[in-house]
Amino acid sequence: MTRKESAGWLAQLDGLRGVSILMVLTAHVHAPFWHTLQGGYGVTVFFVLSGFLITRLLLREERDTGQISMAAFYIRRVFRLFPLYYLVLGVYCVLILLVGLHQDGRAGFLDALPWYLFYLQEIPPFRGHSSAITAVPFFQSWSLGIEEKFYLVWPALAFRAMRKPIPRIALAIGAVLVFSASRFIDLGRLIYPYAVISWGCLFALLYETTDMRARLDGWVSAWRAPLVLLSWPLLHFTVARTGLPAPVRVFADLAYPVAIALVILASLQSSWLSRMFSWSPLVVLGRFSYCIYLIHLLVQQAVERVLHRIGIPVGNGLLVYLLMLLSSVAGAGVLYYSIEKPFREIGRRIANSWTKTHLVVEQKVRAPEEVVVGAGNRVAAGNITLLE
Repeated sequence: MTRKESAGWLAQLDGLRGVSILMVLTAHVHAPFWHTLQGGYGVTVFFVLSGFLITRLLLREERDTGQISMAAFYIRRVFRLFPLYYLVLGVYCVLILLVGLHQDGRAGFLDALPWYLFYLQEIPPFRGHSSAITAVPFFQSWSLGIEEKFYLVWPALAFRAMRKPIPRIALAIGAVLVFSASRFIDLGRLIYPYAVISWGCLFALLYETTDMRARLDGWVSAWRAPLVLLSWPLLHFTVARTGLPAPVRVFADLAYPVAIALVILASLQSSWLSRMFSWSPLVVLGRFSYCIYLIHLLVQQAVERVLHRIGIPVGNGLLVYLLMLLSSVAGAGVLYYSIEKPFREIGRRIANSWTKTHLVVEQKVRAPEEVVVGAGNRVAAGNITLLE
């Protein structure tokens, strides 16, 4: 890892997450014009970031330890995601089933609840027509289900079944092609998001390959960085325009995750781009993004109810958006420091304890000189997991 990356990596990622959550919130403002912003593509940014980061961390753990602890990986994921997810789901249950809020969505919520409980939340929104997605309360959690199903399979295939870079890259390319092809079939919308995560994984694999890293750095550095950055809004404008030919919009949709991946790489090389995405408000938004994502629809309904009761019209939706954003950030801050962060630390401690226990077992069967090297590398792996 270069000095530049180690100093600004987390800030850059959090900044990009901050941009993506700002996009997502625009998709849920019920007012004219807002839907034309296509803020739902903020989820695409999340997916690419996730695939890139998780794969990169796994590669570095393997480099420093010689292997991947799958148990430790899944322990960290469970403690990272489940506590806050089930807490918010419980709040939905109380508000809808006991308090009686959102009566028009009660039936859909009851139908989806078994799927939510077993973390299969991507199933209910896609069983009907796409127009019915937003009729199911807590529907925004669908992306979490997509993401975690991917990580049930990807680490095992890429880091246990395969040990060499070329087969892993071939696997990622195959995943991109197969899942991208699903874009053209009727039920493909259920698995097409896996193509977006696969793009992030592919670029992480390529970036850890010496020859490809040099080429990629050349593509996104110096005067090319602004062009790379501009490709993102250009593609976004293309997918948002309804008057363009369908093939153009489909191409833009398929190319969108590639643009995001290149922006990530450019932020590693360009100092001004790194500083831009490391802007403190964006970093804060990115740090709280998981909490915001889970609670923002509850906050939105509360904001709209309050405005309606005091007689303030929602108008063009700008006031709703600003109040939803500010209130979501405030609530997310409380949840982050009281729930998400403490449970994440618990997960890390358990994962590190698991790793150390298995290290002791491995040491008993190794030659003395191998024990010394292995123990030193394991300590390095502990540091890497702090980035996840």
